Amino acid sequence: MGRPKKSDAIQTEKAKHTEEDESGSKNQGHFFRSLTTTVATMFDYLDKNPDKLRLVNEMGFGALSHLPANNLDQQLLKEIYDRYDIRDNTIYSDAAAVKITTRKIGDALGLCAKGTTYETRVIRKKLSQEDQDVHKFFQGKSAVALAELMKTTPLDTEENRKLFMRAFILWIQKVFLLPTSTSSIVPNALTTIFDLETTSKRNWAHHVHEFLLQELKKAKENNAAAVHGCVYVLMIIYFHETQFGENSKEVEARPPWIAYWKGDTLKQRLKQERTHEAMMAKKAELKTKNPPMRVPPSKRGSGSGSEEYQPGADSEVTESNLAANEETKPDPEPEQEAE
Repeated sequence: MGRPKKSDAIQTEKAKHTEEDESGSKNQGHFFRSLTTTVATMFDYLDKNPDKLRLVNEMGFGALSHLPANNLDQQLLKEIYDRYDIRDNTIYSDAAAVKITTRKIGDALGLCAKGTTYETRVIRKKLSQEDQDVHKFFQGKSAVALAELMKTTPLDTEENRKLFMRAFILWIQKVFLLPTSTSSIVPNALTTIFDLETTSKRNWAHHVHEFLLQELKKAKENNAAAVHGCVYVLMIIYFHETQFGENSKEVEARPPWIAYWKGDTLKQRLKQERTHEAMMAKKAELKTKNPPMRVPPSKRGSGSGSEEYQPGADSEVTESNLAANEETKPDPEPEQEAE
């Protein structure tokens, strides 16, 4: 067999990174693409360029500056995804049943949730010549190219202002609102860059919701490894409703919800969710290891005689004894090398 080509090696390396989440750990079968760290980094740049930040705020995307500058918890997003039922658009758990709606997506991300919706694809023959030129210029651009365009475009002319605005609109969809595992811009995104006068008045929450529903349905039906769409917003809605309820009037519960779910608050909730999942997994493990056993007749009480005895059932699984259980496990025996 000949030596692999350099291009093949590059593709192999890319595939390897695709199988890992943003924190570098192996993905557990699913891959979610909402890049909160990338968005936070861009807003750091915009904070140093107030004129560009002002344009972003005027377009209605300013609330996204609250997104955390830390990696997504891929395993937790997978748990949220697994709990989501596409049939009634609801996240089910032992704590609650949380319905996902366009309004809640708007409240969670600080996006407009009313007004005219965007088309799902561009119909070129309906575009003016100017819009056709715009479509041709941006079609096929990657997130990296769009970010570079935003940073290198001065706001000295109206034409450049529009160039920056269009680049940002496509970029924020590519990396967060309508993310995919491919480098190309989805057709849904290209419909949003023509009429800049109405950008802040458009129903962006519906735009995000519609694409997310479409991609979740595809992933569930095809058991896809890469789950496209803003799955991150499902987590925020789930956290918020289980914390405050559906129609809370508390100050902390006001939109945008991502302004509350950040920093130590988000870290603490993530820790609680991980602990809860670990406890549930441990209970399931104990149930598997210790199936119900019939109580011998001599040891039965005065009941109906159908009682069952479950070894270890009286030892509650808690956060404190999870660590203790791990410490008391015997070290595994070294594997014998095959002869």
